[in-house]
Amino acid sequence: MARSGEGADVLPLTGVGPDDRPSAIDQLQPGDLVFFKLDARTKERLDHVGIVLGYDTEGHLIFVSSREEVNGPTIGDVGGVSRLDGNGYYAKTLRSAKRL
Repeated sequence: MARSGEGADVLPLTGVGPDDRPSAIDQLQPGDLVFFKLDARTKERLDHVGIVLGYDTEGHLIFVSSREEVNGPTIGDVGGVSRLDGNGYYAKTLRSAKRL
């Protein structure tokens, strides 16, 4: 999806390495798809997708996504939150975003 011609690139994919983190996340809007590189075992492939929800009550840009457990979609998980700003787990692994 991130590499397809569908939709408009909000945060264009420049690569999947740790230095390829986009910087202009303030352009994201609710409903945008966000793509991540979470698993170090996969080489050139993005491996996680979420949907931007907007800003939480503390002013952080958040998203919702699925997870491997059977409990369905989540905003955060054990030991973390689904924030796209800052230096958290998801913020560091964000690689691109599209608007459909």
